[in-house]
Amino acid sequence: MKSFLFFLLISLSCCGISAQIQDSLPPNFSERKELIPLTFEEEKIRKFKEDPVFDYSEAVAEDNWWTTFKKYIRLKWQNFLNWLFGDFEAPFLLALFLDILPYLLLGLLLAFVLYLFARLNPAAYAFGSDGKAEVIFDEEERVVKTRDIQKLIKKALAKRNFRLAVRYHFLYILQQLSRNNLVVYDNTKTDEEYLQEIQKWHLRQQFQKLNRIYDFIWYGNFEATAENYDQIKNEFHKMESLIAAENG
Repeated sequence: MKSFLFFLLISLSCCGISAQIQDSLPPNFSERKELIPLTFEEEKIRKFKEDPVFDYSEAVAEDNWWTTFKKYIRLKWQNFLNWLFGDFEAPFLLALFLDILPYLLLGLLLAFVLYLFARLNPAAYAFGSDGKAEVIFDEEERVVKTRDIQKLIKKALAKRNFRLAVRYHFLYILQQLSRNNLVVYDNTKTDEEYLQEIQKWHLRQQFQKLNRIYDFIWYGNFEATAENYDQIKNEFHKMESLIAAENG
């Protein structure tokens, strides 16, 4: 009985192996149909070539002045780095920093040029400005800190420029307030900030009045004439007397 079972198992195993071998064998090429090569119509191929939708070629951008300038800067910078470091291979972060450094320097240079342009105010010379309507902050600071403003007032009055004389009167008040430690002068401060610094009520009230007069004449459309100048001058002289009394 055992011999019969062993023989049966051997027979089944052989059948399975034979079936796998048959499945793995390549098909008989003689049973295939005859292969026919594919053909393409030349007219259709030509249309596809001429159709821009099927044009996958990469367009090469032409150099303009900006790309040429960048290439020039990069080349000069690379030559400088080669001269400075030789064959030294920088780490990734350092290499990245050195790569963008020339553009940072160029940006700083451009910012400096714009800063000088704004400080020198060349437009005033180009368009023939007489300087009566505006005085830049740097000029104001120089007048308050270093100039004899009373002489400037006299010069303005000699030219009958009453508007400019009022301007100098106001700067003289700021100068006296600063020299008597009643305010801390800073050309970036507003007149309202100066007003808040003044501790004495009567000084604050008079300064507020002068500030209103100054705004009307220098920044507004109120005209300063010989007729109204004396009244305006008296208000400034009153403020000068109040300041002098603080240290009297």
